Amino acid sequence: MSVFYLHKSKFTDAISDIRARCETLEPDELAQLDRDMAVSFEEHFAYQNAQARAHLAGRLSTDDAQIIYHALGEVGDPANGGWASQADTADKVAVTLAMNALLRR
Repeated sequence: MSVFYLHKSKFTDAISDIRARCETLEPDELAQLDRDMAVSFEEHFAYQNAQARAHLAGRLSTDDAQIIYHALGEVGDPANGGWASQADTADKVAVTLAMNALLRR
């Protein structure tokens, strides 16, 4: 587990499922997936705003909003594709999927 969380939810279950699937990938496939999850400054900004708006609107729990916030980091780490330094590939995939759903609303 890369991003620390204390509660169990559909979102944390999704992260765990994605992490298990990532473990089945070949190292080069996992590295490519991680590179594919890189976010630009603009995407990082949009993701943080989307999680904040969804939390404010009651569509995202405080705990899940915090997981997303911590995966992204206040300022993304360029050495980790624009994500927080502790975020792993599973965190990135889960947050990206969540953002896809949130940004479509």
